Amino acid sequence: MRVSLVVLTKDNPQELKDTLSSICTQASISRVSSPCSLEVVLVDGSLEPQPQEFFECFELDNIKLVYLRDFPPQGIYPGMNVGLSASTGDWVLFLNSGDLFFDVSSLRRLLQCCFDFHNRFGSQASVVFGQALICPSHSSSCKPWLVPDPAVHSMRRWLRIYYPNHQSLLVNGSWARAHPFQTDSPQSADRVWMRAALSDPQRVAYLAEPVVRFSLGGVSSGLPDWPTLKVRLREPTRTWGEKLSEVIKFALRPWAGHYPRLMALRSNLIGRLV
Repeated sequence: MRVSLVVLTKDNPQELKDTLSSICTQASISRVSSPCSLEVVLVDGSLEPQPQEFFECFELDNIKLVYLRDFPPQGIYPGMNVGLSASTGDWVLFLNSGDLFFDVSSLRRLLQCCFDFHNRFGSQASVVFGQALICPSHSSSCKPWLVPDPAVHSMRRWLRIYYPNHQSLLVNGSWARAHPFQTDSPQSADRVWMRAALSDPQRVAYLAEPVVRFSLGGVSSGLPDWPTLKVRLREPTRTWGEKLSEVIKFALRPWAGHYPRLMALRSNLIGRLV
């Protein structure tokens, strides 16, 4: 069995180095129920190629590297499609530079959850996902929180109103390569992609443990300005409820410093209600 980790980067070498170092800690996947290997597909849009020292740990841990200097100018989701088409793994997980695994056992625990699902139900899961630790910026007084919230009682109900972080999802590789990201939604294509991947709750395995660390600050996690709001409202992948949510986010811009706390509160409330 092979797991493909698709990593995107563009002119942020320190964050990329952190992500690659985190990947190198996942060698413990060899201790799951079936022999496993790692493949890293790096899609790099940086002006300069990455130094060889970034990849030295891959050679020590026998991790296959596919290094692509082929980041499409159209943006992140076309870039994810480039990495996806180059992947060969039975399972695929997407990371952006700066994203980190929660600890050295994160990937092994996700795979073990997959094997446990098969042993319990006699069929293969199409998706397995865990919790993501959301980390606000250093300037925020808000403490990190988990998505999904640990208080969730019914994951099926939670998935009707919330999305996991895509960094915490292992998706069947064959399905993923047959369903590339839509490129007509520059900021929300992962929503419709996850919606499709998670559409059959009978084949979704959930690990109620943190597996990745995700730092706020990207375009998709911030409050939209007026041009960004117009882009998001035109995206065909967003439901009317999601578009209303973007309008509310725009109205919250004067209180942007409190937004991480509101995000944490919303996650906790939904977790307790479902």
